[in-house]
Amino acid sequence: MSDVSRVCSQCGGKVAIDSRFCGRCGYDTSAGLPVAQRNLPAQIATAALPVAAGLAGWAVRAGWKLLRARLEDMAQNPSAVAPKRPSQPMPRTVPAEQPLPRPKRTIRIRSTWAVDDGRGIWRQGTEEHIIDVED
Repeated sequence: MSDVSRVCSQCGGKVAIDSRFCGRCGYDTSAGLPVAQRNLPAQIATAALPVAAGLAGWAVRAGWKLLRARLEDMAQNPSAVAPKRPSQPMPRTVPAEQPLPRPKRTIRIRSTWAVDDGRGIWRQGTEEHIIDVED
C-alpha cells in the first residue's frame, strides 16, 4: 500500500490525505484547498432548457392544429371564409332611413377533450361552439 500524503503549507511537514490538521504544527490544511463553488445559474439554465423546448413544441403543435382547422373550414365553406366584395362601391352617403348593413363574424371553437376517472376508464369527446359577432 502506498503512503499518499499532502505537504503542510505552514511547516512543510507530511500530512495524511484524510487529515484536516497538520500533526506537526496544527495548521488547518483544508483552509488552503479551493472551495467548491455552486454553479446554481448554470444548473437552472440546464434544467430550464427541456422545459422551454417542451413549451416551444407545444406552441408549434397548437399552431399547426389551428392552421389545419382553418384550412379545413376554408375547404368546406369557402364563402364564409372570404366574403364577397360588392361589384359596385358603396356610396359614401347613405340616406338616413336606410341603416347601414352590419357585418357579421362567426367564430367557431372546436375542443377535443379526454378525461380519466382514476380507475383507468377514459372518456373523450369533441365539442364545437359557434359565436356570431356583429361589428
